[in-house]
Amino acid sequence: MQVNQGKNDSNMLLSPTFWQIAGVMALAIRLVSGWIYWGGASRRLIYAPAKLDPTSHAYLANKLVHAAPGAAFDLTGVMHWLLAHGTLLHTAIIFFTLVELVVGVGLIIGFATRLLSFISLGLACTLMIIFGWMGTTCLDEWTMAALGFSTASVTLITGGGIYAVDQLFQKQLENRPWARWLTSGPLPLSIDQLKKFSVVMGSLSILFAVGFYGYNYGAIVTPLSKRIDSANHSVALSQALITNDKLDVNTYIDTGPDTEGAYITQVNLVQNGTVLTSYQATQLKDPNIVTIKNQFAPWSSCKAMAFAVRCQLGSKATWSLALPKETKINTSQPVSLQFVSVEGKVFKTTVQQ
Repeated sequence: MQVNQGKNDSNMLLSPTFWQIAGVMALAIRLVSGWIYWGGASRRLIYAPAKLDPTSHAYLANKLVHAAPGAAFDLTGVMHWLLAHGTLLHTAIIFFTLVELVVGVGLIIGFATRLLSFISLGLACTLMIIFGWMGTTCLDEWTMAALGFSTASVTLITGGGIYAVDQLFQKQLENRPWARWLTSGPLPLSIDQLKKFSVVMGSLSILFAVGFYGYNYGAIVTPLSKRIDSANHSVALSQALITNDKLDVNTYIDTGPDTEGAYITQVNLVQNGTVLTSYQATQLKDPNIVTIKNQFAPWSSCKAMAFAVRCQLGSKATWSLALPKETKINTSQPVSLQFVSVEGKVFKTTVQQ
């Protein structure tokens, strides 16, 4: 390895040839990273445009609804606020898609390599914060985000090398050290400074990966314990209220896999251990008895099926159940509402009268 002449090797600047070779050594990382981002953007823009259609079940908002219950740092409320503002949500999805497109294509051809690598660090952080908790059979999203952060750290240091569009502008950048922080070529760092910079990026990468692994899954200094259960659904019931001959209740599927729904097969109204009225599967699908208003339809919803009501992860709905005329409720005693899943799990809340 040749270096520029100097009195102290640790203060020498590495030659342009070194940086050309370093970029080539990281070529596989740059191309694959770029392809991943290009793939995400191209699916929405070319191959599956329904992902950008707000009226479609395939709209990207559906995945955001699924992710909201486990978003890091208790950002569920922020996610729900964004989901409630359709125009802003659509703008954000389009913007994110275009950023992925620019980063993907730019990394593949090696244009503004270091700038786009820095942006991809932000994309990896966004992916981890929103989706990092998800994965029923393996840690899909955590793995993608952790690897995305580490690979971006590498290309941020190496640049694009000789096989990059940035190489065409190296002569114009020779007297602009700041510009090389955005493109490729020699960084204005001594050998010692480059070592420290590399150690910092490596340390940030491992802290990012291990830190979020511990945050979401434990198993570092504690037994394995997921922060959010991604294998078993939970139905959170709230604001159950009886008015006239109608019972209203809000449901929120706040844990479980996004690959399948929570199946509600029975709803019971109970007082003092006695079932006052029970809604079976055949009644739950009868719109004259039960109506369901979904907050995030058509993306993620509760939907009546032949033998149950299927509620997707993250779905929020208001159920209105008509009370039979013969239902007798003692207003001086507490009343409980029970939702029973196909697995026999019972989810309860107290009914206001």
